[in-house]
Amino acid sequence: MPVQMGRLKSLRTLTTFFVGKSNGSTIGELRELSHLEGRLSILKLNNVVDGRDALQANLKNKKDLKELELAWGSEDADHSEKVRDVLDKLQPCMNLEKLTVKLYGGTSFPNWLGDSTFNKIKVMRLEGCHYCFELPPLGQLPALKELFICKMKFLRTLGPELYGQPFQPFQSLERLEFKEMAEWEEWVPSGSGGPDFPRLQELILEKCPKLRGSLPCDLPCLKKLSVEGCGVLHDQRATAATSTSTNLNYNSLQDLKIKDGCQTGLLSLLETKLLSRLRITNFNDIQCLPNINRLQSLALQNCPTLSSFPEDGLPTSLTSLGIYSCRRLEFLPHEMLAKLTSLDYLSINDSCDSMRSFPLGIFPKLTTLTISNCENLESLCLIEEEGAVENLSHLNQLDIFGCPNLVCFPQGGLPTPNLTQLDFNKCDKLKSLPERIHTLTTLQYLAIRDLPNLESIAEDGGLPPNLRYFIIENCERLRALSSSVGDYCNWGLQALVSLKYLNIGGMGSDEILETLLKQQLLPTTLHNLRIDELSTLKSLDGKGLAHLTSLQELFIFRCDSIQFLPGEALQHLTSLQLLYIYDCPSLQFLPEEALQHLTSLQTLVIGGCDSIQFLPEEGLPPSLSYLSISNCSALKKRYENKTGQDWAKISHIPCITIDEEVII
Repeated sequence: MPVQMGRLKSLRTLTTFFVGKSNGSTIGELRELSHLEGRLSILKLNNVVDGRDALQANLKNKKDLKELELAWGSEDADHSEKVRDVLDKLQPCMNLEKLTVKLYGGTSFPNWLGDSTFNKIKVMRLEGCHYCFELPPLGQLPALKELFICKMKFLRTLGPELYGQPFQPFQSLERLEFKEMAEWEEWVPSGSGGPDFPRLQELILEKCPKLRGSLPCDLPCLKKLSVEGCGVLHDQRATAATSTSTNLNYNSLQDLKIKDGCQTGLLSLLETKLLSRLRITNFNDIQCLPNINRLQSLALQNCPTLSSFPEDGLPTSLTSLGIYSCRRLEFLPHEMLAKLTSLDYLSINDSCDSMRSFPLGIFPKLTTLTISNCENLESLCLIEEEGAVENLSHLNQLDIFGCPNLVCFPQGGLPTPNLTQLDFNKCDKLKSLPERIHTLTTLQYLAIRDLPNLESIAEDGGLPPNLRYFIIENCERLRALSSSVGDYCNWGLQALVSLKYLNIGGMGSDEILETLLKQQLLPTTLHNLRIDELSTLKSLDGKGLAHLTSLQELFIFRCDSIQFLPGEALQHLTSLQLLYIYDCPSLQFLPEEALQHLTSLQTLVIGGCDSIQFLPEEGLPPSLSYLSISNCSALKKRYENKTGQDWAKISHIPCITIDEEVII
């Protein structure tokens, strides 16, 4: 910190103050800064000599401070009394609204922490206070709404000392979080006769592996409960009888998340009347889900023993269903699926090994369907039921990833008149896209990636007419079979006046791009062209590139063989605003005069192009506002800040970064 900061007596904003040692800025520099307001973090408090030194900070008189962080650089139990004295003397003004204490090394907290006279504190965070055996009486803070306790490794029991003396503690607390409490074993109620947390809406417990017994039984306003890594918690209902509260009151619970551990007892909370969202992750001892009423969102993840849903099926109120890494789970039969008339979102990932065919059209309101890493899936089919086609009218997103045995779609194409996104990725056996894809007139996004056996994409009418984003990567067989210009013309790219973004790359895409540029088959309306991993491409055809007069962004990534860019073509790209060239080790220079004609160019990024020795001698366009150079040793040396031989040629650019260091 700058020395003699204490002389700035009218200073109002100081977000961070680092306490120095004897030859630096001591904490006494804060004494006269009585007008500080807003937020202040005081760090490296381990450099404070003793409590008398801390008292000089005069925090009590800083009445306009609303947020205060007190942090030590390390916790040291050998100096516990000194550290406690320092924190005691750092007592802030009672107008404080948020307090954070980090890496405090004392074994107990000073009396002011938790005093009810701090009646404006709304947020309290205690982090890394390892050596404290108990918490201060935070239940006495009348305005406290959020409490976060983290990494108190010596705390074993949470009991009456937390609640304090009032008849009803934590009158305003809405969010309570305990995280990484390695030795915490027991949570004892206050015994006040009423709920200990009458307004608590969200309770989060994470990585408290020794916590046993039960959670507080009376949480009348709790809406969200998240329990992760607390494997020994008992069944809530089993312990309710021995609790001071005679009834388990979680009747407002809407969102339940259980992760990591064998907490099957918590599943009794599924009977709460308002529960609408359930997430179960990393369960090793559950085979069948219990009956669940009124549920709207269900996510199951990494439950290797789970094999079945409830006998009566899932609740008809369900709108979102995600199944992840549940390979033994038997997917619901058609008659049960048909009851999910409200389902809007369905995602199946690495699950349901028995599923070989997925019945499209069974969910009348489904808008998003994602199926990924289902190795045995062979087909998407239409069920032969009345209304099946009509049921697909809501579907607007269909993503199929990592299904190596998928080979076919419904005959005649997808009857999805409102589909806007279609994405196929890593489907090894897929040879063609759905028939009549041109009839999907609302489709805006089409991605085909890592489809090594894809032979055709638009044989019978071209691509969808309103396509805006088209991604084609690693479709090597498509290259081999589309050897004539006529095949590419059948795609109908020229007619796609709405197409703004084209990403082309990977195996087989070199010849595709060369043909599209050579024959000027790309629409002139294209705004963004991304070329990626074309290993044999040596140059871009100037004729086709100059044709793209509306192009605003050009990305060239990982093209190992490209040696030069067509200067005559580039100078026609007067709408180009961004030029991004990265990992092109064979590229030796940028066109000398072409860049001068790019009158709209604002951003130029060059990275991983070690063969480029210098930027164009004629200079860069005056419109350029940002230049980035990285991993280009010759350019870095030549244009180094002030010392490079050509620094003067770029020094006028408003923002320059070299190897991620901001120069200007």
